[in-house]
Amino acid sequence: MFTRGETALTVNVPAAEQVVGPWRQRYDPSIAYGVPAHVTVLYPFLDADRVDEGALRELFASCERFDLVFERFGRFPGVVYLAPEPAEPVRKLTEAVVARWPQAQPYRGKYGEITPHLTVGQGMDDEGADAIERGVSGLPVRMRASGVTLEVFDGERWRRRACFPFGEVGEAEFAYPGPLRDTLVAAILAGRKTATSSLLADYEHEDEPLPVAGSWDALVDSAGRRVALLETTEVKVVPIREIDDRFAHDEGEDYAGVAEWRAGHECFWLSPEHVAHLGRAPVIDDDTLVVTERFRVLETL
Repeated sequence: MFTRGETALTVNVPAAEQVVGPWRQRYDPSIAYGVPAHVTVLYPFLDADRVDEGALRELFASCERFDLVFERFGRFPGVVYLAPEPAEPVRKLTEAVVARWPQAQPYRGKYGEITPHLTVGQGMDDEGADAIERGVSGLPVRMRASGVTLEVFDGERWRRRACFPFGEVGEAEFAYPGPLRDTLVAAILAGRKTATSSLLADYEHEDEPLPVAGSWDALVDSAGRRVALLETTEVKVVPIREIDDRFAHDEGEDYAGVAEWRAGHECFWLSPEHVAHLGRAPVIDDDTLVVTERFRVLETL
């Protein structure tokens, strides 16, 4: 199905995994090779040993982030997909890469028109495609495209080799500089911490927009160094009573359960530092709204 050493440039869509993952497991054979939910920018690209990562980084750094919505299905012969809207920003990425490397034509020039898409199933008949379109729930999926990923097939699986952000990358800061931040950064780098939570009141106080799935940000340590590139994979605003044991565990701070998670967070949110930052002591009860985020490390810096 794939050739060792071939590469692809993709905009990965982790926010879609929960929505289409079960259907891809059933109907998309590429998932067995480690192919994530994604929109292809260019496949195949150059052989792995011919890729100039510096040139790719420069090319994509000149691009701007853009938002995508997936709520409409489309079909090719034997394929059902989710259509990213708007499609034009993705199409422009493909055109920019082909203009720089004209020897790398999308799908080896097999198709004349560039149609950005997120494949949900392939190698199926109309009945299977109908089943997907009827069965998928959780749409629309919304994301921010923050960069392009270089994927390489190693003979067994596709693996992420490099990430190329669009424009300047923002910063992700956890807690305040000092021992707590150092502990959280270490947990993130070790893979133990994959979630975080903040009071909605913090965003309102700072007049700051809420995080968006798909955003890429640089993890900053207490010394102000950028140590990793993070990708936000999920964002929700929920009352504190809806936090569960799984989320408490994924915060990676050795909480025994949600009761311990809540006690620890209330201690931080009512600390003198946080109260001074907010300008008042926040009200913490079962209805207090918190912003929950899930994220993953794309690469260390």
